[in-house]
Parts: sequence; structure tokens; C-alpha cells
Amino acid sequence: MFKPRLQRESKVQTPRQLLLFSTIFFLFSVFIGAIITVHPLYLNQFLEKAELVGLVAAISSLAGMAFSIPTGVLSDKLGRKRLLIASFILLSFVLLVFFLNTSLYALIVLQIAFGFAMAPAWIVSEAFIKDISPIGRRGEFRSVFGTFANAGMFVGPVIGGLLADRFEIRTPYLCSAILLLASLLLVFKLKDYNRNSTRNAKSNGIRREDLLAVLKEFRQHRELNVLALCTVALFFWYSAKWVFGPLFLHHLGYGPFVIGVWMGISAAPFLLFQIPLGKIGDRIGKTKLIYLGFVISAVCIIPLGFLTSLPSLLVTIFVISLGTTFVEPLIEARVTDIAPRERYGAYSGILEFAKTTGSLLGPVSSALFVYLFGISYSFIPSVILFILTLALFLYTRQSLCKVSTSLPIRTP
Repeated sequence: MFKPRLQRESKVQTPRQLLLFSTIFFLFSVFIGAIITVHPLYLNQFLEKAELVGLVAAISSLAGMAFSIPTGVLSDKLGRKRLLIASFILLSFVLLVFFLNTSLYALIVLQIAFGFAMAPAWIVSEAFIKDISPIGRRGEFRSVFGTFANAGMFVGPVIGGLLADRFEIRTPYLCSAILLLASLLLVFKLKDYNRNSTRNAKSNGIRREDLLAVLKEFRQHRELNVLALCTVALFFWYSAKWVFGPLFLHHLGYGPFVIGVWMGISAAPFLLFQIPLGKIGDRIGKTKLIYLGFVISAVCIIPLGFLTSLPSLLVTIFVISLGTTFVEPLIEARVTDIAPRERYGAYSGILEFAKTTGSLLGPVSSALFVYLFGISYSFIPSVILFILTLALFLYTRQSLCKVSTSLPIRTP
């Protein structure tokens, strides 16, 4: 009787923890969304040239890359909750210093610190959702979390743009720092479902052997490698949009509030369709929807940099984001299907490495195109990478299907 009772309590607690955790990341995304909207304009005050803004913006992604895999392994050892608390505190401090800073040299250091502070938050978020997702509902659980997070990314840019318009470009940094600290009250109510952290409580360090074992295991699985590449392509586009979207709209003469609305609209499809698509992915297969999403986004990114009217810009970014809504949550859910439970944190770290790789390459590649051809061409590298990823994705899926059909059928 004792074990079934614990199982019943766990089933009741899991949806509550999903709701609590999703609420925390709704607030987190509001604060980050407010910063993302004004950050390229903030950097532009120091650097003046759009291509230099792209290069400096990429520094935070480089810092995230360096710490993502070790952080994922550490979350398996220490637990998710401790790292999340540390990340929130450090990030609040960095945002406060952004608000006060007037030095270009300090700005470089702050970009590094920002990437270092952000990495644990996103790694822990994906690992925690993997911990609590029931088999058969992984797409749904990841989509619920993603809907809350993207609701924050819908609201945050509008708030950030409004604050910058009404007050000053630095105001969102101060507000986000204060409110992020306040949200820690909710973090303390979380339960850590990572059983591995209790088992490894006496060996909290990260050994080189741990990292090598995780990387070797991940590399040997072909589908995981392709999903990692899909993640790189997805965040390549996100970073190009976050950095050069505001600069492109500013070039067209639109102010911070309109830029915030445009960024908010880009998150709207995640609010409307992410949960239904997660449920559909659980039923008909996640890879089919991932492929469809890449096709929709690649086709619609092509004309984006050559549009000028606000309605066409809003409609196009909405459709592009609809495509990415098919992709992002289902990649994470598919990885959860494949990954061993005791490695959820480490695999989340590897995917975070893929995300930060895309976030690093996106601004750098787009900055090169801006330098050579002008700001209207800033989104073309994303199209190229999406098409290459689609081709590899299709090739790998066909190869896996051939292997599965060629295997002999064993009879008892």
C-alpha cells in the first residue's frame, strides 16, 4: 500500500510542479524579453555600427557555450534547484550593472557574465521538464512549459519597448533586475525531482571522464546529432532576429514600442498553437512536425528583410514563428524520448551548447552579410542554414528508416 500511495502523490504533485515551474519561467521570460528588445539599441549606443553590435552580442553566446555542458553535468550531481537560484541571483546583479555601466570595456565583461549567468537557467529548465514529463505526454508537458515561457516573451518585449519609450533605454534593465530577485520566492517552492543528485551528493565535482562519457554517448546516436544541428539552426535564426530585427526596424524608422510589438508578435504562435501541436506530436510522431516547421520558416524568412510596411512585417514574422512552433518544443520532447533519465541534465547541457552555438554564429554571420550587402540581407544566412539542415534531416530520417526495415525479424 505504501508504494502506490507515493505514486499517487507523485502524480498529483507533478502537474502542480509543472504549473509552478512554468509560472516561474513566464516571469523570467518577461524580464528577459524586456531586455532583448532594447539590448541591440543599448549596444548600438556604445558601438554605432550594426555589424559591430552583432559581433559584441555574440560574446555572451560564446560564454554560454563554454559553460553549458559542464553546467548540465553539474545539475545532474547537485540538483536543478540550487543552480537555478544561483543563476537568478547572478543574472540580477549583471542586469543591475548593465543599467549603471558607461564603459565599453566593462560592456565586454558584462556580455561574458550575461552568457555565463543565463546558461544554467535554460539548462535547468529543460532538465526539470524532462524529469517530470510522463512517458506518452512528453510533447504535451514540454509544450505547456514552452507556452508559459513564450507568453513571457510575448509580454516582455512590449513592456521593454514601452519603458524605453516612456523613460530611458536603460530602464528595463533596472526593472528586470529587481523583479527577477523577487521571483526567487517561487523558486524556493520547487521540488527537485533529480534522483541522481541525492545519489551523487558526496561527489559534486565534475570529472573529465564524466564529460567525455556523455559526449561519446551522445555522438554515437545519429538522430541526436541531427536534432542538435536542428537546434543550432533554430537558435541561429532566433539570435539573428533578436539582434538585427530591432536594428532593421529602427533603420526603417520604427521606434522601440513598435519594435517591442513586432518581437511580441513573433512569440504569439507559441501561445496559440504550442500545446495542441505538442499533443499532436505525441500521437502522430514528432519528427514529421519538426520537418514541416522548418519548411514553413525557411520559405517565409526569405522576403523578411525586403519588406517595409508594418502589416507585412507583422504577418511575416507571425508565420515564421508558426513554423518554429512546430520545431522547438518537439526537439526537446524527442530528446527526452531517447535520453537516459540519469543524463537529462547532461543532455540538456549539450542541447544548450547547440543553442548557444547557433546564438553565436547567427549574429556573426548576419553581421558579415550586413557589412557586405546591407541590413536588408541580415536574415539570409538563416535561410541558407535552414535549407541545409532540412536536407540533412531528410537524409538522416531516410537512412534510419532503411536500417530499421532491413533488420531481420526475430521470432521467438
